[in-house]
Amino acid sequence: MSPAPPSGPLSDTVAIVPARLGSTRLPGKPLRDVAGVPLVVRVLDGLAGAGLLAVVAATDDPGIRDAVEAHGHRAVLTGEASCGTERVLMAWEGLGRPGSRILNVQGDEPLVDGRWARALVSVPAGPSRVATLARRVPRREAGSPDTVKVATGADGRALYFSRLPVPWSADPVLEHIGVYGFSPGSLRACVSAAPGPVSEAERLEQLAWMEAGIEVSVVECPFESIGVDTEEDLRRVSALFAARGGG
Repeated sequence: MSPAPPSGPLSDTVAIVPARLGSTRLPGKPLRDVAGVPLVVRVLDGLAGAGLLAVVAATDDPGIRDAVEAHGHRAVLTGEASCGTERVLMAWEGLGRPGSRILNVQGDEPLVDGRWARALVSVPAGPSRVATLARRVPRREAGSPDTVKVATGADGRALYFSRLPVPWSADPVLEHIGVYGFSPGSLRACVSAAPGPVSEAERLEQLAWMEAGIEVSVVECPFESIGVDTEEDLRRVSALFAARGGG
């Protein structure tokens, strides 16, 4: 007798990893080597055992698709997209709209694992609600504009995202982790949200969602995260995986 398939929120959740080749800060970022494995594949590997309905890379580059498939993962080609969130929607629709939850796991978060997915689906889904993660870091480590910070209310609802440490006197601060949990309705609403003056000033699409009335719920977590944006980030994460024996 075959074992029963997994049940629960994760088994009805699709994780999509948007990956594009044209990064200005780190050219060819998805295919950059992390202890012998392409960066985007590290992200997919981290999600592979989480019990999700599907884990898929979404890209407009055949080279990324080929690298992903060569490592035993699934990839779908999309057309041009204005941002990673739009690419996630395009991929999800191209897959036939599976599942009731969609995770957008940015392709530069190689330390992701199943705990991140479980934390995201702990937030009740809704047509105007998005879930995301953040972790506390000392203020002195949060000065780079490459890492996004978030201020929250007592209920965990995001009040503001910024490239500067916020709130002004907080120490530690909440550093945003680049993953999101959507319902089909909230994913469509976020892609449709037009940039406003605040989101354009910060260059953060989350603020456009909030300006459109979409609630962003922030789950505080202790997870280690190294979002790879620079050569130094790449060296750090490569050293970490090498110390683990490449796994």
